[in-house]
Amino acid sequence: MDEARAQAPAPGMPALFLEDPSPKAMVPTIEAFRAAVSAAGWSVLGVTNMTGILAERGFAVRPVLVFDVCSSRYSGDLLSNDATLFVSSMMPCSVAIYQTSAGKVVISRLNSAAMGGMIGGHAGDVVSKSGQEMEEIVKATLKMLGK
Repeated sequence: MDEARAQAPAPGMPALFLEDPSPKAMVPTIEAFRAAVSAAGWSVLGVTNMTGILAERGFAVRPVLVFDVCSSRYSGDLLSNDATLFVSSMMPCSVAIYQTSAGKVVISRLNSAAMGGMIGGHAGDVVSKSGQEMEEIVKATLKMLGK
């Protein structure tokens, strides 16, 4: 995993998920991601600690945090128009930072840039743009971490 990778898509289809390995541990990766989100003018609306939630239910899993991130510029555009409200089921953007069994830390997210092409119209354009911007946020995160 030296660069963005994704699960193998069906032939002729773009990858649905993108993943980048972090050169650092969980805490510095999380700190860099939060800084990159803020620098891009986006917000972290919440964080779901899947490890903690599942531990309360008797399951032991490696560290998995899911960040709900949002750009008011894109969400405001989509949510202010009845014709594009259907996209709200994909909001906010989710980015997971998790640790594998080998101890590697990975940044994972939906390939929103490709997803926009499947959606089409104005909603698709906005989803694609936000996805492209999220890729820049991930690149900035990795740059902060020395990659």
